[in-house]
Amino acid sequence: MRPSDDQRVPLVIVTDAHISRQHGNSDAFFEMLAALEQGAGDVVFLGDIFDLWIALTRYEDALHHRFLSWCRRQKTRRRVAFIEGNHEFFLARQHADAFTWCTPQAWWRDAEGNLFCHGDRINRFDRRYLAFRKLIKNPIARALIYGLPLGPRLVQHVKEQMKGTNRAFRKSLPQEQIRQFAENRFREGAVRIFLGHFHQAFHYRPARGRDLYTLPDWHSEGWISVLPGGRGDLRQGPWRELLPVQP
Repeated sequence: MRPSDDQRVPLVIVTDAHISRQHGNSDAFFEMLAALEQGAGDVVFLGDIFDLWIALTRYEDALHHRFLSWCRRQKTRRRVAFIEGNHEFFLARQHADAFTWCTPQAWWRDAEGNLFCHGDRINRFDRRYLAFRKLIKNPIARALIYGLPLGPRLVQHVKEQMKGTNRAFRKSLPQEQIRQFAENRFREGAVRIFLGHFHQAFHYRPARGRDLYTLPDWHSEGWISVLPGGRGDLRQGPWRELLPVQP
């Protein structure tokens, strides 16, 4: 029996790692993936795992391919899932085979009632970012990036815009909109909601058995979130403390 068929296996969630050669954090990230291999459990990557990932041949590098290879190997042993963040482009279209599930949609709900959402579309007052998102995440933009000589220039513009488009909104947690989002999803059948994007921990429990968590980012201090046995209280902390690490 695969570990994912046993409802007692833990659920590991990693979000907002922002891996890049410039940040110098790729070695620690792949060390964490090696530690994940040592135990049973499913894993969900909740978006913005790379600082920029345009999933087209001319823009991917060895780090992207190394991660995809890990996911393809591990999905035979556990569920490996990915929800695109605002720093991933066209991943579900190009590399769905690497994951148990991968989606560009705003959220994904599994059979156990866990709902996963990157969270960048929750704050409806962040109109500048939402307009920018529509401009760059569509088939026309993909065609321009993929086939035309100006593609690399457009990618550089995207990188610069992502740094400043919603900087002010990311400094504060939009709790009112998060609660409204949670209530809507609970009415639709969600039991637990996990949000990334905001780089900070927040817990909202309107009723027993209904929980929303915004998750701390991996990028700052290597934090992950673990739901033991797929249920119970969420554990959050540095991955070296929560995962089996070889001496």
